[in-house]
Amino acid sequence: MPFDVERLKPDALICAAYKWLLGPYSIGLGYFGPRYDGGKPLENHTFARVGSEDFHNLVNYSDQYRPGAERYDVGEHANFVLTPMLIAALEQVLRWNLDEVQQYCRTLTAELFVEAEALGFGFEREKWRSAHLFGLYAPESVDLATVFARLRERNVFVSLRGRALRISPHLYNNATDVAALVEVLRAESR
Repeated sequence: MPFDVERLKPDALICAAYKWLLGPYSIGLGYFGPRYDGGKPLENHTFARVGSEDFHNLVNYSDQYRPGAERYDVGEHANFVLTPMLIAALEQVLRWNLDEVQQYCRTLTAELFVEAEALGFGFEREKWRSAHLFGLYAPESVDLATVFARLRERNVFVSLRGRALRISPHLYNNATDVAALVEVLRAESR
């Protein structure tokens, strides 16, 4: 989802890489605004300190943190497997263009919301939800465990969150996936 850091000016923004960014598990991204430039990091490791890039002088430990958000880097952030994977994933997502991905997901799921509403499912109105991640809140009469199992049989993967289906479409989804989802919702809403 497009997010303008310059316009919104968040104090902090944290993203797991393994979900919609298509990166690997065990790595993520963090943005820290000026409010946290002088903050104390959770991890107190050598490489969060001033001068730690000079390996010959690591024995001369500094108590001073690196400037700005660098102080919040995780220890051993020079991960030679995960970091290149994350970079490749981010480059791909940017090539796809976030606005276009959102529009694809919005168009792909438009009919889903019409059908879901007719079946009594609740959801946030379009101006309050993202196109790539949303919930469908089931009526009490719908057995979500059965819906979940039937969707898996159709190779449609969603998550259960209480009385809601958590749905996160992406470019790898197509109209066939949405049609299968709608068919299962119809069948289990009777």
